[in-house]
Amino acid sequence: MIKDKRLYIILGIVILFFGLLIKVNYSVDTYLMFSSPKMGYIIEYIYNGRIFTYVFLFIMNLLKIPHYIIYLLSYLMAIIMLTKSIYELNKTLDNYVSNKILSTLLSIVILVNPFIIELWLFIETGFMMLSIFAIIMAFKYFDLYIKNNDKKKLLYTLLWNIVAIFSYQGTFALFMILAVFSIIMNLKNKKDLIKNNLYALALYGIPSIINYIFIIIFSTRRVGGVFNISKTFNTIISATTHLIDGFGLFPKGFTVIFLIITIIITSYYILTNKKQKKLFIYMIYIILITYVFTILPIIPQTGERIAIYPRTCYAFFSIVGILYLIINNKKNTKILSTLIIIFLGMELLTFTRLEINRYKVNEKDKEIVLKIEEKVREYENANNIKVDKLAIYNLKNSKKFYDRLNDNINVSAIKENPSGIATYTYYTNRHLSYTNSSDDVYNNYFKNIDSHNFSLDQVVIIDNTIHWYLY
Repeated sequence: MIKDKRLYIILGIVILFFGLLIKVNYSVDTYLMFSSPKMGYIIEYIYNGRIFTYVFLFIMNLLKIPHYIIYLLSYLMAIIMLTKSIYELNKTLDNYVSNKILSTLLSIVILVNPFIIELWLFIETGFMMLSIFAIIMAFKYFDLYIKNNDKKKLLYTLLWNIVAIFSYQGTFALFMILAVFSIIMNLKNKKDLIKNNLYALALYGIPSIINYIFIIIFSTRRVGGVFNISKTFNTIISATTHLIDGFGLFPKGFTVIFLIITIIITSYYILTNKKQKKLFIYMIYIILITYVFTILPIIPQTGERIAIYPRTCYAFFSIVGILYLIINNKKNTKILSTLIIIFLGMELLTFTRLEINRYKVNEKDKEIVLKIEEKVREYENANNIKVDKLAIYNLKNSKKFYDRLNDNINVSAIKENPSGIATYTYYTNRHLSYTNSSDDVYNNYFKNIDSHNFSLDQVVIIDNTIHWYLY
């Protein structure tokens, strides 16, 4: 591996896409974790069934490792894990693609797909990439089982899948998509089709059930509770729209158009090849598997917490690379390579914009917090009083994004509850506690506010309490 030039080409491409993020960027969860006493927020990773992230952060806290070093270690781990994932997938796909350049491009576009960007905006990004790596290893062993009928490989597949889902659940659908691809491309008869699909389903289902039980043991906030059929159905409908339009991350219409082009090209090559017409049915099957297993994780969530984000739909856009895999041959190598390069080029431009916007949002949050803190200190010095409470107004109606930074994933941390206090604490080291808002304060100071930007008029200090109206 060390002698293989492809490894370094892949590493260079990974750095090209994500090198900007070497500097700490703060998600809502990062503020909550770094601001909580002794990083107590890390227990949330146990509640969420992500045991490897918890162990890593627990050890970092025990050794009193600085926040930046924690971030840097996770970031470097992510670079290594994603590079190794693409490399291992590339080696497996060489068996299905005659052209090595196209094989590498397909490996990249499957894993570095539009929804991966959000996985890089959390401090646990290293373990999110570990999840992807574990899935690729699971696929590698499952593919070897399919080819050689060596059932020992199923055990390795199961173990890697357990590592994957306990690292991060949002990527796990990728295993089913890759497994179905392997089954179809190595199909011998209907009996094998049914048997191997059942094996794949079991290898997906067993780790999922284990992880589900683990989460239920520690917490019912993510799963269990009251199941709301209506809200689940509405979320699935809404999620389908977001999946197709790329959650609005890309230029309007780009992802929709590219998906349509991909399906048209795939259908054309299949239907014009008399020997491969059966692949049209398999193409529909893979598309359905991709959609169903992307949406499936929504169902166990409680009605109160049900939500869908790019990070939880990561596997969906791997469909572009998978469909190109099905139809690749010597004749269409150039056109498929060109389409992939166009797609990756647009991703690179979009990712760079999103990464820069993350830093801009962090700086904007910091700037606002420090302005308020300056006002608080002046008040404390003038009145000889310690301010230690915060009342929030207009939280539900406040703008979650800053102007010109509205890209759907770079939300302002100070507009989120409870991260507003965490953000304040992180930048000022002032420990506040929430208190109820006051109707009198609202009517006297905030009722007539109609502002689209921050100003100190939105902050009023009375006794020991900051009253903050979020615009």
